[in-house]
Amino acid sequence: MKALVVLFVFVTAMLITDEAMDQQLNVTENRRQEQVITPASTPDRNRMAVVQTLTFMEEELGAGVLVFYDDSRTKWEIDYIELYDLEGSLLVVTWIDRFGACQVAIDQGLLDPDDPSIDGVLVTLEVGTML
Repeated sequence: MKALVVLFVFVTAMLITDEAMDQQLNVTENRRQEQVITPASTPDRNRMAVVQTLTFMEEELGAGVLVFYDDSRTKWEIDYIELYDLEGSLLVVTWIDRFGACQVAIDQGLLDPDDPSIDGVLVTLEVGTML
């Protein structure tokens, strides 16, 4: 019986591992040419044109760089936006998906209110609103 349980756990772990390995992740670079992992649903910014880059300094919000992108294959003027800190770390991306819903992904390290950090792995937040 014990051997059967061990075999079941082993087979289940192998299936889960294989499934996780098959999942598609996007890898992009921040402004410092470091790799950043983004959700698979994040569009490929290399297929878009930069519309505008805006550096801002706001007393309450801090400072950063916004980069606006346009995908010429859509009706939207701006399809994808990236937010960087001044050091070049990618903090947030937002885009309009194929259904017209706004999607947002944020660096998972920033979600820790006690010790925010930059992990280089963006996770999707549930904010989708149809436009």
